Amino acid sequence: MFEVPWKLYRFKYEDYPEYSARITGHYAGDLLIIEEEGELSDDAVRIMKRTLGIDENVRAFDLMVEDILRLSMKELPENDRKVILQASEKLDGESKLHVEYRHVYSFD
Repeated sequence: MFEVPWKLYRFKYEDYPEYSARITGHYAGDLLIIEEEGELSDDAVRIMKRTLGIDENVRAFDLMVEDILRLSMKELPENDRKVILQASEKLDGESKLHVEYRHVYSFD
């Protein structure tokens, strides 16, 4: 069976101060930093969607701290569990996790 490439990202919002904005010619405010935390298997995403009540056809969704606490880590495959737990350790009040389907095309 073909493994669907799901990516786990951490979205972190940081303050972009006015003085930096003036220097770079951008607007002051929040700056979104996206960090890739790893890949998730089809099985893990299916379990997560079922547990959180997310439609099976959704291609992207966010995970807040309360969502991670609702997940049954015992049900998740070991590699996926490690990726989620390592990423969740980095969460703070200014960040969240994001799961997204990333299809990789092959021309073989």
